Amino acid sequence: MNTSFPRTARLTQRADFDRVFQAPERKSSDRCFTVLGRCRLQDGAARLGLVIAKRQIRRAHERNRIKRLVRESFRQLPARERAALDIIVIARHAAEEHDNAAIARALARHWQRLFPEK
Repeated sequence: MNTSFPRTARLTQRADFDRVFQAPERKSSDRCFTVLGRCRLQDGAARLGLVIAKRQIRRAHERNRIKRLVRESFRQLPARERAALDIIVIARHAAEEHDNAAIARALARHWQRLFPEK
């Protein structure tokens, strides 16, 4: 499996974010995160977008820690290589209070809901 997180695996355009926000086809939510997903017409690997608001998580080092954990968790997903899905992860205030292991467990539950095994 590729260990990098290339630009092609990220949502970078506002239009891509807007498309997912307007009509998400898959949703998953808990105290730490809300995760939205929408299928793309073209094939390819899943792409990730992050919304980590300063209003929700005040300290920059906490926002950066959460971003790193989300990216790493997403990068290690085997299902992302074959799913043409755009995903947005929105962090909530409670994510700041959890340690890395708890965040990893929460993200694993979200990935299971968004990428069901066939």
